[in-house]
Amino acid sequence: MFDGATGGSASGGGGGDTQTFHFGNGGMFGGMPQQGFSPGGGGSSSNFSEIDLNEILRQMMGGVPNMGQSGTSSHHHHGMGTSGGQGFGNPFGGGPQYQQKTHQQHPRRYKEYTKPVYCSLEDLCKGCSKKLKVSYPATGEKIYTINIKPGWKEGTKIKFNSSRSTSPNSGIELEYPPITFIVKEKKHPFLKHINNDLIWKCTLSPSQAEKGAKLKLPLPDGSTLEIESKQGTKTGDKMRVSSRGLPLKKTNGLKGDVLIDFIVAND
Repeated sequence: MFDGATGGSASGGGGGDTQTFHFGNGGMFGGMPQQGFSPGGGGSSSNFSEIDLNEILRQMMGGVPNMGQSGTSSHHHHGMGTSGGQGFGNPFGGGPQYQQKTHQQHPRRYKEYTKPVYCSLEDLCKGCSKKLKVSYPATGEKIYTINIKPGWKEGTKIKFNSSRSTSPNSGIELEYPPITFIVKEKKHPFLKHINNDLIWKCTLSPSQAEKGAKLKLPLPDGSTLEIESKQGTKTGDKMRVSSRGLPLKKTNGLKGDVLIDFIVAND
């Protein structure tokens, strides 16, 4: 299914078209009377399979010298692809007898695969590496390694291109389609965040609110925030602690803030 980033690659698609020409009844000369071209002069259709095509062309073109029955002449091969040659060009004029069709090759289109990758607030704060196993209907299982970067948010997409690998059991080459992983944030037991600011709703008893209280808050980066509430704190009072929130993406150690929203019980 990561690179924060785009992973391995692979290509699909088939080979070119192969066109087969059949020379026989209903073929190149299927509409011509058979008895006029029989080497032995007979009229039986059973002799048609023994006809020398070079001899037929020689007769139709008014006695052009026979190029030989081996078919190895360079002029003979050259004539097959031209309108003016002495080989298998159109004997009646008007350009080549056969025109092979070409088909434009289109990039292979895969089914779109998307999978969630669930991350805790600690994962998004510190970064981590996750391994996810994805099962495909046709090719079986594949394990992807996703490197979560500090500061990523829910909705971040990690795309992997199509890839190929050889099955260790059968030795068959397997092809896996592109896949996109989307970051989903797990609910934290007591913290929420807006952008890079962490929000803690802190409930105080009436006694704690009146006298003040020492508080300890475990943070997602592994540290503990220690603060003391003011005396006479009321519901709706707030406190801000700078630079202790979530890291800002693509910055050198800068972080958001911690916002404490106080609630006094039985107020």
